[in-house]
Amino acid sequence: WSAPLKKAGDDATILLKPAFGTHRPSSNAILVFAEGYDLSIYLSFVESLANTGYSGDVVFSISNESKLKPGVKEYLLSKSNSQSEEGVNIIAYEVEWTCFKKSGESAHGSGEGMNNCKMTNVFGDAAGNPVDDPREPRPVATARYELYWIWSLQYSKESWLMLLDVRDVWFQLNPFEQVNTRDKVSGELHLFGENADAVRIGTSAYNKGWLVTAYGRKTVSPYFNEPVICSGSTMGNQDAIETYLRAMVAQFDATNCKSKGCDQGFHNYLYYSGQLGKVDDETTSVGAISKLLVHEQGKGVINNLGALRTKPLKEWGMYDAEKELVLNWDGSTSPVAHQYDRDKEVNIMVKGKKKQFEQQWRLGKLNTA
Repeated sequence: WSAPLKKAGDDATILLKPAFGTHRPSSNAILVFAEGYDLSIYLSFVESLANTGYSGDVVFSISNESKLKPGVKEYLLSKSNSQSEEGVNIIAYEVEWTCFKKSGESAHGSGEGMNNCKMTNVFGDAAGNPVDDPREPRPVATARYELYWIWSLQYSKESWLMLLDVRDVWFQLNPFEQVNTRDKVSGELHLFGENADAVRIGTSAYNKGWLVTAYGRKTVSPYFNEPVICSGSTMGNQDAIETYLRAMVAQFDATNCKSKGCDQGFHNYLYYSGQLGKVDDETTSVGAISKLLVHEQGKGVINNLGALRTKPLKEWGMYDAEKELVLNWDGSTSPVAHQYDRDKEVNIMVKGKKKQFEQQWRLGKLNTA
């Protein structure tokens, strides 16, 4: 797969620079598309992460300053910490979008992902002059993989990178704690499944639809009985993630699938078609991916909870209400709880923590005023 900027020309360059913050190239990093949210979403993501003892970068794509919700920039700036090698360090990018409704008429913003958008001033020519986005308008959830790719270039190949959704993520342990204790490696890519008993590709109208729309029923019908792999949570070494991101952008270029959610179709197709390599087979490498691992729901660093809706997580044994912890199936603490808000009790718990974070932030501001 070629680098995403090549579509803008062989001599294309990357113009996009952080609005604030500086990458720490030897750090681990969490890459997040986080435009349009209010302060509480950023607070719950960053503060729950900081409380785990995480030391590394968090890279956000945020709205242009004129569209940012109150308090967001002030808070994120307070966590921009590139001078130190320790603690959370936030880098924020403000991406300009030109968006269109499905009818083709211009629109204000992404419309919660329903509108199709082009990026502005992201790529340039050899002289540094901006060039038009070389891709057709697409949902921002699809375009975010190009941003992730640009950001991934800022890190060393042994850095661990994690791609995450922002709205429904709650951290309970340092997400890289397990890999930090191992010898340094490169080339590993980790994917995370949704609950296979609750949903398969063929039983999910959405997941089946995205794959059929992008690739055609004949191509993807062999995957209908397979578990869904979640595109909102991926982890790997920088070199493997960079290869994966090239592959994801190439899927849009090949299919032109513009439905909101097609990125999950791309993600599952790449895995089940074998284009990312084979699980636990280190004899075949794809680009920089030398080892591919897929973690079943509730058995890895990221616990995707969204499919477990038939009864509360507590009844599944996946929530300890006394300790206020989401659990893996073996009773251990899930480092990252994803899609926690589908469970009423966990959602109430996190909402309470968000209120505490907001109070602490406002009090902290008052104390330093």
